[in-house]
Amino acid sequence: MMSLEQLRASFQAQLAAWQATVQAFEVQMNLGKREAIDRLEQQKQLFAQGLDHLKLEVQRSRSIVESQREAFASAFDNLKLQFLLGRADTRDLFHEQEKAVHDAISKLDGEFNRHRDAFTDALGTEYVRWVDTVKAEFDAASAHFAEMRARQHANWEASRKAFEQNLESCRKQLEAAQQQAMAQAQQFPATLAAGMDHLRKSFSALFGGADNPKT
Repeated sequence: MMSLEQLRASFQAQLAAWQATVQAFEVQMNLGKREAIDRLEQQKQLFAQGLDHLKLEVQRSRSIVESQREAFASAFDNLKLQFLLGRADTRDLFHEQEKAVHDAISKLDGEFNRHRDAFTDALGTEYVRWVDTVKAEFDAASAHFAEMRARQHANWEASRKAFEQNLESCRKQLEAAQQQAMAQAQQFPATLAAGMDHLRKSFSALFGGADNPKT
């Protein structure tokens, strides 16, 4: 298996990560804080199920010794525990859980990279996409814990319109990239990266009361 860094750097992996972000932002845009928390709890249950599947695939490998299996199992169990700790109803609790999830993912990343010769690129890619989906959901949910609620600031409608325009632009760019052959698609990463950065800023403006970014 290639390193996780190499897998994440591939165009297809970047495209999948951007798609996960767009989908999460689009859903969260229309949710209130309590609804957003409910959705995150539902997603955490799905993440735990996906993690169980990945753990099983790792344990099936005949190329790792028992001590390595135990290290992987510990890293998997630690990450799964973070998804089962309960609702994050406050800003501090949410960010505490988010950090714990990111830290646990980093430890599991380390295990995959240390023993990558035991696995296929297909399993590595599946894991990378799972991680990107987890991070996209937490990233989108975090906006609901901003100090200022978007619907209370004067630029709400303008911010929402800007976000919707940026969302549509990113969606079209992603669709165009998907339709291109890999040889032709290399022109898209820089354009999409810039578009996604703008989308993140406009999404943040919806919930944080930031200045409305230009479209």
